[in-house]
Amino acid sequence: MDYKALSKPFEHLLENIEAENGQAFIDLFCDGKISVNVPRYGQIGNNIVFCRYLRQVKLWLSEREGVRFEFWRALQDDTHLVMHMMIFFEINDAEFNYHKELHIPIGILCEMENGKIKTARVYYTTYWAAGGHNITRPAMLNEDPKLMETLPESEKTYFRCLWEADSKTILNELFDKDAYFMSTAYSIHHGEDLIKVFDSMFSGGRNTELRLCTAFMAEGSLVVEYMNHRSGGNPNTPSAGMAIYTYTPEGKVSYVRLAGDSSYDHCLWPTL
Repeated sequence: MDYKALSKPFEHLLENIEAENGQAFIDLFCDGKISVNVPRYGQIGNNIVFCRYLRQVKLWLSEREGVRFEFWRALQDDTHLVMHMMIFFEINDAEFNYHKELHIPIGILCEMENGKIKTARVYYTTYWAAGGHNITRPAMLNEDPKLMETLPESEKTYFRCLWEADSKTILNELFDKDAYFMSTAYSIHHGEDLIKVFDSMFSGGRNTELRLCTAFMAEGSLVVEYMNHRSGGNPNTPSAGMAIYTYTPEGKVSYVRLAGDSSYDHCLWPTL
């Protein structure tokens, strides 16, 4: 079964949301029954509730300026379908003369069964999308303490460097010189900017602590689901995320794409 055929409704996500076409997604699931976990709302296992959720997303999008959508790609292995995409919108504040296009990366991990989606987990930050409360969904997955030892040596080194605040090894030995890093909030870093971000993130011995929940290879990319317990040395409410690491032929990281929850909400934007 070519699971990528199941990605078609997601490739036209905005059109399906605008048309309130929840059925396009419901038909992808085993027995036509939705089983999806989304930020803030948590687990949705009811088709009617899912369609109401899509209407809320449609309302949120209708209040944004300059909305556009980019479907990046779908990856698969024998039991998973992974998708990454982005929604862009503009912020215009005349009072402060502030104009910027932001993006919200969206990651979707589907567990497959008999050619259908058994369950799906959706990741996106609520930093630019939430109301005025620090609300994060409960943990979906448990940490797997033994998972780290199953990873290839370069991946073990990467995560240990995050925990040890060792940006030099990440930048000099693990990342390709043209690599880019897409964060969960609103920025893409590469070249000198990437160096600046990693160095500032880890300055003063600060570290980032990701606790791994799942990890597998799909079409040459490493896909990881994690819980973030510490970012840049700052403990935070455990937040779920998904990361995709892709490599050059020489085995160096060519890019990292993150999508994940955030414990930071921005009071200027309506709840999604």
